[in-house]
Amino acid sequence: MTDQVSAPRSRRALLTAAAGGAAALAASAALPLSVAAADPDDVVKGVDNATDATTSITNSTADSTAFATSAQGTGYGVEATSDGGAGLVAWSVSAPPSWEPEFGSNTGLYAWAPTSDFTFGIGVYGDSDDLGVVGVGSVGVLGVGDIGIVGESFSSNPGVLAIGQSASSLALEVIGKVRFSRSGRTTVRRGRSTRTVSLAGVTTKSHVLAVIHNNRGGRWVRAVVPTSGKFKIYLNATVPVRTSVAWFVIN
Repeated sequence: MTDQVSAPRSRRALLTAAAGGAAALAASAALPLSVAAADPDDVVKGVDNATDATTSITNSTADSTAFATSAQGTGYGVEATSDGGAGLVAWSVSAPPSWEPEFGSNTGLYAWAPTSDFTFGIGVYGDSDDLGVVGVGSVGVLGVGDIGIVGESFSSNPGVLAIGQSASSLALEVIGKVRFSRSGRTTVRRGRSTRTVSLAGVTTKSHVLAVIHNNRGGRWVRAVVPTSGKFKIYLNATVPVRTSVAWFVIN
């Protein structure tokens, strides 16, 4: 009699336990991953992940991005700071040949790229339909190297534009020698008083300066007349010997 009564009760207990286990499983599945994750080494979204070692991401799939971010409104895509070194260090192809963290002190961004057989090595490349690179400061942009700064234009616009904001502001200051490709020296032959110089880009609106470079008493440049692709230098009289004339085309 006791066995007949206890058997149904045991079956009910099993069903109740099963139902309770299913409810617990459903509840745990509904929890967010950040709550369900118990490993303290996991990176959790929406919080500061404190660590005492480097956190890295390696993508072994070719031609795919290792790490991407997206921000809305005026939020930053990536924010990088440092107490003593560069805020962000980036390189292409290979690491800098000699680099110490203290080199980047007081530097927001340090970027490096080696030379290439196919193109220039470019540390920082700025590209925009408007301004590619903007530098603001007591010195906006500083270029140091075999050639400090190169400005190149593919249109009639200037490769480098210097602007003085007022009548007393300097648009351009040069310390040291200056070399212009549209300047040179020519020779007026003995017994002649004129010399024609051919130069691409010269028009009737060009401004051309010229001065005699020898001590020829009573002789001077009387006029310089530009035409298409050339200009003609006129002296006030013929010269008794070969005479050098320096010229400079401004535009």
